[in-house]
Amino acid sequence: MARDEEREPLDAFLTEVFPSLENEELAELSRIALRTRYGENELIAQEGSYASGIYIVKSGLVSIGKYSSKGRVKRCLRFLAVGEMFGLEAVFLEREAINVQFAKTLIDSTLVFFERSNILAFSKDHPRIFRDLSRWLAREVIMLEFKLTRETVESLDRNLALLLLALGNKYGVCEQEGTVCLELSIPRQTMAEMLGVSVETLMRGLKRFRELGFLGPEHGKIIIQDSKRLAERARVSDFYLSIMEETL
Repeated sequence: MARDEEREPLDAFLTEVFPSLENEELAELSRIALRTRYGENELIAQEGSYASGIYIVKSGLVSIGKYSSKGRVKRCLRFLAVGEMFGLEAVFLEREAINVQFAKTLIDSTLVFFERSNILAFSKDHPRIFRDLSRWLAREVIMLEFKLTRETVESLDRNLALLLLALGNKYGVCEQEGTVCLELSIPRQTMAEMLGVSVETLMRGLKRFRELGFLGPEHGKIIIQDSKRLAERARVSDFYLSIMEETL
């Protein structure tokens, strides 16, 4: 981690994550925060292991997922970008502090960590933090409901179109009107896990979209060549797309 980043105060970053807190509270929260850095494809938390606290992504991108009941198949559920967090359920539910999901980086990432006992002590003295944490938990419920509905009733083509549009809107770079380059190096296996299909099925879907002119040629990056037609295939509204982005 760069020394400048290590010395950089966290107050401004935490203001975006916890807008309900006053400056004095943010300064106190910053004092109990720990910065941690992880390399590409590095495990942060293992499903079933002790949940030590709350993590907030400060830079990079994190994949959240679960393993099948037999432990052989994993499923990527969503991505966490800057300002997003995981670990809340283990901190605030009255049960054994166990991670119910795994968390792994997709690229080099820096996270802000709050140890379980420290954040609980802080919340007792500064209950305003519950406004922000409740907002985050409500978002999680909406994400789960949407994802269950989408994956149960929608076709692969629509789900793939929605995934590509949401990734493009959230992480892509607009090169010209209608053309978006997704510069994130997201493994095809991860994309397949998010859609609940095999890699072979995903590759057939991507090939079909390239043949239809929705996507550019395969050169290591995904290029959305015709956002308008891809949105038509997805039958997407602005609200629908915004919810889809929240599930990433």
